[in-house]
Amino acid sequence: MSGRPALLLGIQIATVTAILGCLVALAALHPRRLDLTPERRFTLSPYTRDLLSQLDHDVRVTVFYSSQAGALRREMADLLDLYTEAQPRVSVRYLDLDRSPGAAKRLGADAYNTAVLETGERRELVALVNEENVTAALLAIAGTPPVVTYFVVGHGEHDPRDDDERRGASEAARALVAEGFDVRVMAGAASIPPDAGLVVLAGPTRELTDAEADALDAYVRGGGDALVLADPGTPRSVAGLLKRFGIELLGDLVVDERGRLFGTDGLSARVAYLNQELIQTTTDVQGLLPEAQTLRLIDAPGVETEYLATTAEDSWADVSRGARGAGPKGFRPGEDRHGPLPIAAFARVGEGGREGRVVAIGDADFVTNLHLNVLGNRDLLLATAGLVARAQALAAARPAGPPGGTFSPLTLTDRQARLVFWLAVVAPTLVLAAVAVTMARRRRFA
Repeated sequence: MSGRPALLLGIQIATVTAILGCLVALAALHPRRLDLTPERRFTLSPYTRDLLSQLDHDVRVTVFYSSQAGALRREMADLLDLYTEAQPRVSVRYLDLDRSPGAAKRLGADAYNTAVLETGERRELVALVNEENVTAALLAIAGTPPVVTYFVVGHGEHDPRDDDERRGASEAARALVAEGFDVRVMAGAASIPPDAGLVVLAGPTRELTDAEADALDAYVRGGGDALVLADPGTPRSVAGLLKRFGIELLGDLVVDERGRLFGTDGLSARVAYLNQELIQTTTDVQGLLPEAQTLRLIDAPGVETEYLATTAEDSWADVSRGARGAGPKGFRPGEDRHGPLPIAAFARVGEGGREGRVVAIGDADFVTNLHLNVLGNRDLLLATAGLVARAQALAAARPAGPPGGTFSPLTLTDRQARLVFWLAVVAPTLVLAAVAVTMARRRRFA
């Protein structure tokens, strides 16, 4: 009888081993990744996958690495493997820069841990190998012409050349360049360059001249595209220009008390809802606008308009903008307006068979270097720019930036922090302790 249990044990071990072997074989034949990293390092964004799916010619990626940086080479290889798995037309080779000086010179690479993408006679250098840069290079060589984009300056706008944290928009310019926009600067708007594919008016604080307003109007009605970012207190000439396109700025101030969860003073408006027919997104919050005004659609000849984005239902509009100086005082029935509140609109201006497009957003500070990487502000800028300039709804999920770029710190008050501590730490500990004591007593008296 003693041999029978040993035989059964051996059969059980063999069965379990066979099952595990089958699972391993199935996993090898049908590999699947479960990406649990916060920044989704091992998952390509929908935008990148869509771009790869449209690739109709071969692309070769040459990576020049340093033999002294093995960990970095593995990181680059892990990322580029995702590209080759998603699109077989993409091939990758790895060359030691020190041992391949001829190839490096031919391809124009002179630094470690860089990559060169080639297709036919076109070539693009990637100085930092991450998804955002590789996808931008892929877009540049895939045959899609860049959208020549002019930022208007001279009226107090946010300047794409300025690295200042609060006023500059250099980060926004770099984000647009990575998406295939050729960012330039235009001093004044009295004459729009003929190669302009998109004109951006980012938060002017001084009046446009009549000639500038007329030039922008003619540009859009001639088939041009414009992105107008307008803070509360926008100059009347800018508000008048938008009225020509069926969009009226209401000059109020959005109050969103729940914005305090993100460390704000209650005056930052959460972009809670986007027009799904225009911009595809699955996230709950698409942006956090530092100070926003609402807008509404009005009748204008030859113009079709749609609301593009609204705030949450529990937000409200301070009509007199008194909250800006003294902080939110509370909703005033009969004067202020309940949410949800429209804060962005899209207009199609069709005359003479050519359609111009305008997107207006009731805030401009979200594109500054200080605020661009808060929540989905970067995605909001890129999605609206793509919508107006390319006449298509681009995926809001963009290639992940560097760690911390698309994630924002959650700031809690002392009371909120204590509540979270008691609910998340103390209460579960007490419950587990009570269960342990109960089980111990039952065993003692069993």
